[in-house]
Amino acid sequence: MDTKDFDVIRIARSDGADTGPGYWPVTTPAPAANAAKKSGKEAAVADKTPRTKPQMTRLAEDDPRFVEWRIKLGILLKQELSPNPDEGNPWYVNFPRGYWLYEKSKHLWVSGYPTKSKLFKSPQEFGVHLIWLLSASKDYGDCCCVHCNVPVPLKASYAPEEPVAQAISQSLIHPSLPVPAHSPIPPPIQAPVEQSPAKAEKSERPVKVTPVPLPPMPGQSSYRPPNITPHPQGAQQPLQPAQPKPIQQTPVPLPTPIQPREQIQPTQPPQILQPTPSQPPPIAATNPSTPVPVPAAAAPTPLQQQTAQQTAQQQMAQQQTIQQQAALQPKPQAIQWSLKGSLLFRAGELVWYQTGNTWRLGIIATPPNVTPNGVVFDLLPLGHATVPQANVSKAETDLRPFYCYSVPSVDIAELKDKIFDEVPWENMFQSAGNNSVRRDLLNLDASKMAASKVDFSHSLWTRRGDDPTGKAVSYFGCFFGAERLEIGDTVRVKMAGAEANSSPTTVMGLLHIFTSADYPGSIFFRGPIYQLAKGPGVAGTVIDDEKDKLPLAMQDEIRWRTQVTRSRQWCWVLVKDNVVFKEQSIRGRFYPTHRLMPIYNLNEFRGLVAGQQPLRDQHIYLNNRMDGAGGRHIGRKANRLDTLGPCVPPTARLVLEPHIIEE
Repeated sequence: MDTKDFDVIRIARSDGADTGPGYWPVTTPAPAANAAKKSGKEAAVADKTPRTKPQMTRLAEDDPRFVEWRIKLGILLKQELSPNPDEGNPWYVNFPRGYWLYEKSKHLWVSGYPTKSKLFKSPQEFGVHLIWLLSASKDYGDCCCVHCNVPVPLKASYAPEEPVAQAISQSLIHPSLPVPAHSPIPPPIQAPVEQSPAKAEKSERPVKVTPVPLPPMPGQSSYRPPNITPHPQGAQQPLQPAQPKPIQQTPVPLPTPIQPREQIQPTQPPQILQPTPSQPPPIAATNPSTPVPVPAAAAPTPLQQQTAQQTAQQQMAQQQTIQQQAALQPKPQAIQWSLKGSLLFRAGELVWYQTGNTWRLGIIATPPNVTPNGVVFDLLPLGHATVPQANVSKAETDLRPFYCYSVPSVDIAELKDKIFDEVPWENMFQSAGNNSVRRDLLNLDASKMAASKVDFSHSLWTRRGDDPTGKAVSYFGCFFGAERLEIGDTVRVKMAGAEANSSPTTVMGLLHIFTSADYPGSIFFRGPIYQLAKGPGVAGTVIDDEKDKLPLAMQDEIRWRTQVTRSRQWCWVLVKDNVVFKEQSIRGRFYPTHRLMPIYNLNEFRGLVAGQQPLRDQHIYLNNRMDGAGGRHIGRKANRLDTLGPCVPPTARLVLEPHIIEE
């Protein structure tokens, strides 16, 4: 990769233990050349042989995924370490000696930590360790990464439940390996190892969770004022298999795109879909215009001739009826894309809002208010109902989409490795008494955990109808994690197979949001898949930006890119049509660049407009749904306020548009 547009960062100090190719042995499966000659009994025994475990595949140095990690590490470190992170070139961070990126089970992992089994699952986790390597400290206790700074449960004013305590103690169990001789850093102290085979086997399966945000720099005061400092990131990786979480639900694997099955298809209104004219039943009759051969052996009698004429007249009448019915059938219509919601912020969404020099988390409580000074939003601050917070009004420029930043980890030790609904908040606030600092920290951590709770939930609104089989139910929209989605939206998606690691922006135009009785608790999304391309080089059908041929957000993006580049080199390419995805494959809403970047990074946006910086893919700037640390899949809730629960005061109210009808 050409790094002339980057400031290349090289980290001289390292504790990396990865010695290169061969560090992770590759097991070759036994040859099956004589399988055809085996008897039935031998074949049955062979089928019971355990399959080879997933291998750690070392990536090439110029692999696009390796390059993307270096860019994301640069964004992280510049945000944390640069005095002026919004100025100058972006950073490009090379991995320290002894660290390398691998692929295992379609997920990426950083190998090289002194304990071999401990892998970094995301740029966020690895970036925290790099910050410590860049410091002067040689004490692993000063490092805030997930491997060096293992949380130890402290004695609280309340006694945790026994299963929770056991789960926390098990989460501290990790094997220890020596540090290589060239490392000047002493090895971290490990907890005693005592793990059952069943638990160890279970931990081999990676679990999908979100990246860990960057904590403060080592050496700073342990107390921080009540403030959330979000970190701009965009990455997701599966959970490291060596660290099971307490009371973890069974993860849902990343699904491959499935074709819609007849029994789960929702009803299809003609203004949205392309209906296929129903075909009449086949008629086993010859065309009356085609001469019918008559056997020459016997001449027809007058009665037979009359019968043949009547049959021909009936066939002619049937053919005319079929043609008339076909003419009355509706012709396939092009998709008529429309959208009722805004392309940026919508009522009910979880967002970041700025208060002075700090950032907080809140829910947009009402549709936007247009004032002489601009658009203003009313927000419900997140926290816990024990500490009521008044609504705040913020201008659009003070808001950021939730997936622009990563939520920092909690500051209070008793809250680590817990989710919002597991914490006895009332007892903790009562034990804090009149200690305002403690209460502020509690409420701040409550807002972080509340955001994770919202991100791992969804609720549906405005039911459209059932399909004829009664198994599928279609909806106009849903609150999907932090965002609000609806028919006509454009969403970022995760592709499977060979397209999973492709760099172009891949999106879906939402035509259907539905549930199925065959898959209780699941939500499905259906529509065409597009990729953003510079020229028609991508395999597929190029779709221009004419009205109604693309979802509105995609039209908006192409028109802006055409205006900025002063050419028509950018286009959307239709890759697949009529694809169905489960919720784990939806990253989040797609935001047109010229609407997102001015509030996300104004200096970089000006560089894009001036042609001083390249137009990058959006996934570099945004996180994905369920990428945050400390969350567990919750699934469907009745409505948005039911999702929030005690995260807001009991008197909290949401005002939604008339077309949104919740349960």
